[in-house]
Amino acid sequence: MTQTKQMVKHSTIYAVGNISRQLVGFLMLPIYTRYLTPADYGVIGLLIFVVSLFEIILGGHMFQAVPKFYHEESNQKDKNSVITTAFLVTSLFSGVACLIMAGFSTPISGLVFGDLQYDIYIIIFSGLILTHALEQYSLTYLRIIKRPWTFFNFSMAKLVLQLSLNVITIVIMDWGLMGLALSSLTSSLIVAIALTIYTLSHTGFSIKSDISVKILRFSWPLWVSGLIGLYIGSSNRYFIRVFSSLDDVGLFELAAKFGAIVSLLIWNPFSQYWQTERFAIAKSENPYPAYSLAFRMITALLLISGIFVSSFSPLVIQLMSAPAFHTAINAVPFLILAGIFQCLVIFNNFSFMHTNRTFELTKNNLFTAFFITIFYLFLIPEYGFIGASLALAIGYIAQYIYALHAANKFYPLRIGQRPLLLSCLVFSTFAAIDYNIQYQEGIIIAASIKIVLSALSSIIVIFLLFHKAEILEAKGHLQSILKKRRSN
Repeated sequence: MTQTKQMVKHSTIYAVGNISRQLVGFLMLPIYTRYLTPADYGVIGLLIFVVSLFEIILGGHMFQAVPKFYHEESNQKDKNSVITTAFLVTSLFSGVACLIMAGFSTPISGLVFGDLQYDIYIIIFSGLILTHALEQYSLTYLRIIKRPWTFFNFSMAKLVLQLSLNVITIVIMDWGLMGLALSSLTSSLIVAIALTIYTLSHTGFSIKSDISVKILRFSWPLWVSGLIGLYIGSSNRYFIRVFSSLDDVGLFELAAKFGAIVSLLIWNPFSQYWQTERFAIAKSENPYPAYSLAFRMITALLLISGIFVSSFSPLVIQLMSAPAFHTAINAVPFLILAGIFQCLVIFNNFSFMHTNRTFELTKNNLFTAFFITIFYLFLIPEYGFIGASLALAIGYIAQYIYALHAANKFYPLRIGQRPLLLSCLVFSTFAAIDYNIQYQEGIIIAASIKIVLSALSSIIVIFLLFHKAEILEAKGHLQSILKKRRSN
């Protein structure tokens, strides 16, 4: 229970911190959709895709390797060397990637957008390659040393800074798309500098070549795997632009923001705790009950939050966005399901990380990339951004099945899959029923029906995923907390 309490406590703080860092896109939604067109929104989605592509190919990111090698060192000086060595190597790679992307901005603009006028935005966004790397390494360090409140404070600072800059550049100065680009780079740069100073002031600057060799050897398959993973999850924007329109890219981008809420609220904070602790748990005599409990906890939370987001995202989109964006509603349930299985794939990938079989991740992603490309080519020309969403969901489900089968050969986590299958059927049934509930019947009546259906579906998911004894224990713990609060 102590381990579980710590997991919940730290994950909650990381959740709030992550939400605050990502909240700008939702808080600014009424402004974005009124000061920007769906095509402008599509441009942002494609720019983020290009930045991510350069980060993966040339960024030299080693985020997943750092916790592993940090915990393998026996003294604090060597542990700090892992942080600073990875920090320096990635900074060099990211700086080169930034220069290359900016230097080839014109041909990239023509290739990605079919128009040369967006080259200036590519130059501005290229700076994010370096600032993102500096941010992520520092935040990884804060998670490793278990400083969730420091993580939270930096996250809140970025939220306030980016919101302020967005209001100034987009609303007050009316710079539109250019204002969004400049405010994004400026806020990321300021926070990256502050985080870098904080990290290096605690770790010093000790570089070891043998550590860099070990990390690079461990990470290179992850780079290849990450590149393919980016293709799986983000190339749909390019396919939509080619086979449909830039407006459809914008609608997909808006729907993807709601589809990503589940990952943002649930998986990201959990993974930031789990990425470091799973290696420590693996050293215990019998780690399998901990794996099973963690898997069932995260699956339940993902599905329950997915149920509520799927139910109420139509209302939020209709209230917060301009009418031209309302059809994005139709893609949200597919993107939520895709996000859930993407998270579960990452959970099961620990089998490959623990056994140093990182090349298996590349094989897994290659299979998924081939599989999903077929569905992109068949569904996007016919159904546009909705077809892309459906293809993504099918692709991640196929990837999960493949990853589970491959992982069991090397380090089986011994987690039963039947409860997951039944819970996904509950989610799909709920989404199908909920889709036919129209707010035109009366927003209060429709919202009440949705709340009841969502709560009922969530209860069924809980009973499917947890044993009776675990539910009773959690109930007793909750009652004791409420009793203490009443007495106070």
